[in-house]
Amino acid sequence: MPYYSPITHTILTFTLLLSAFLSGCTTPSEQNTSIGETTNSMQQEPISSDISSSTSDSDPQHSSLPEIVPLQKQDGYVWGGYGKDGFYYIRSSGRSDGSCNIMYADYSSGKVLYLCSQANCAHNNSSCTSYIIPSSGGVSPMVVGEKLILVSQKSPYIESDDDKSSYIMTADLDGSNRTVLTQFKPNQFLEKPMLSDGNYLYLRLTTQVDADTEKADLIRIDCISGETEFLRSMDSKLNERIWGAFGDKILVYQYIDDNTIGLVSWDLNDTSNDEVLFTWKMNDTYPILGDGVLSYVGDDGYFHLMDLQSKEDIPLSQYSIPTSDISNISVTPLFADNGHLLIRELNGSECTYFALDTSGDIQTFDLLYDVDGDSEIFYPITSVDEDHYLVCAGFAVQNEVSALDDGSSTVLPVPDLLYAIINKDDYWHSITNYQSFE
Repeated sequence: MPYYSPITHTILTFTLLLSAFLSGCTTPSEQNTSIGETTNSMQQEPISSDISSSTSDSDPQHSSLPEIVPLQKQDGYVWGGYGKDGFYYIRSSGRSDGSCNIMYADYSSGKVLYLCSQANCAHNNSSCTSYIIPSSGGVSPMVVGEKLILVSQKSPYIESDDDKSSYIMTADLDGSNRTVLTQFKPNQFLEKPMLSDGNYLYLRLTTQVDADTEKADLIRIDCISGETEFLRSMDSKLNERIWGAFGDKILVYQYIDDNTIGLVSWDLNDTSNDEVLFTWKMNDTYPILGDGVLSYVGDDGYFHLMDLQSKEDIPLSQYSIPTSDISNISVTPLFADNGHLLIRELNGSECTYFALDTSGDIQTFDLLYDVDGDSEIFYPITSVDEDHYLVCAGFAVQNEVSALDDGSSTVLPVPDLLYAIINKDDYWHSITNYQSFE
């Protein structure tokens, strides 16, 4: 049974609205663009899809691992790259070739800019540091240390002679000096969420062996050298997938039996320290991961917040979950952070949101925006600092000037998400005191 994110509706709605504009930098089937066409001062380095067989048990480099952090939420949806000074994301251009651009939301100025420093740049070709060529599975920006990582994912659902293999680039934080870090084989697919310890990317790599067989491996990639190391096999039959991390542990989702799912912590130093942290039934409400916190529904009918490090478990008893046999109300956890939990209560077509916390408080959550007639929450994308969130705060259609092949220009309507910064305490109390990006 696949996992569906609580924000699936938001994402699907937005995706449908963008599809006509080639959102996600997706290439049309007739597109024939190679990696080598991405100039931007890009250096083509020798690359290899071979994976070394080093393991944590024999590799002294693994003897003391730094903290590993997720680069996406557990569902793998890519909002963008989280830099210490700003947020990187991909915006569709509306151009017929499917190309797109890296945008930069600068925290200090409150402005959204093309990741480009050239004056009077049209941002529509490879001379621009924000320009991204299309790929069938989209391009995902991530920040690791002082590098911008661009993951170009081949879609496993598109077969074309023109469709290139997945690859990973690095660039400076201003988008310049792009370098192909590593490239994978045509039958290999990169899965999210990805993790990082500041030096390496950790991810699940799936290899399609034949029409009926696939193998999956946990690998890590050196973000300087591009060296790719095999760490552990991931059992496809058990549907083992990365869900997140805490401390130096990786959190893995897996089937325990035909009706039971488990969340397991993997110790990359010593496999004997692997630990099943939590289990639930297939038809139960799925738990969600916050920053080192697991939110789940307990047997007592309350939501719980469990600290993954200390195992401290706190029931949020101010909200009693309606039982399915006496109510048509369904309740879903959406976001957990620092003693708070955001939930959605759905009663038929009527949707209400509540914010709970470990102090026993409960608030109706009213930070919402409209997408095609449906209300969506201000979703926290990442923490800007200890006191503020970066949130998705709306949806709009931007008018973008695009150059045509004959040298003229036209204005194209391009759908875009809107972002804002909000104080965390204001967020949890639905206080509309936030700074929107311009």
